Amino acid sequence: MPLQNLHNETELLKHVAIGDEQAFQQLIYQYSQRIFFHALTFVKSWQEAEEIVQDIFLRVWQNRDKLSKVEDWDNYLFILSRNFLINAMQKKAWSFDHSNCDDFEDTVLRPDAQYANKELALLLQKALHQLPEQKRMVFEMIHHEGLSQEEVGRKIGIATRTVRWNLVSAINVIKDFLHKHSDTLYVWLISLPIFF
Repeated sequence: MPLQNLHNETELLKHVAIGDEQAFQQLIYQYSQRIFFHALTFVKSWQEAEEIVQDIFLRVWQNRDKLSKVEDWDNYLFILSRNFLINAMQKKAWSFDHSNCDDFEDTVLRPDAQYANKELALLLQKALHQLPEQKRMVFEMIHHEGLSQEEVGRKIGIATRTVRWNLVSAINVIKDFLHKHSDTLYVWLISLPIFF
């Protein structure tokens, strides 16, 4: 069956189940973007989200013989994605170094740290001014005004997933800007949970 005729999800899954690589490529094409942006909202890293998508589809391919029995593909993919995301978040939590948390307050109150905070605030303002208007608005409404993503979406008239995409994109631009302009501040910044 030609690739372009495989529009029926059940037929597509049957073809993947028997090892049809073209059908598998179509499956990836149809679903990878949705999984990627869902993963990106959790892991906050473009590279990690890409790796998660690859791992999910690798697992689908490895277990392709079971696909013909899948009755609800969206639910199957959701559960598989959820499990991979939970594992990724657990790995992040386990790798977090808590040893530096004890003297956090002392570090922040030191004069050199206060100077670094002021320098960071100035760099952050410069980074915000580099953003396109919509991304800047989304970032400021969420992180300065404390609005939820849903509230921001209603307020400026865009979908919640668009708000989420703008937020992730803005954070990545800000991190890149800070990384380029101050290595020490950037390292200090990414160790703090100020964005999320």
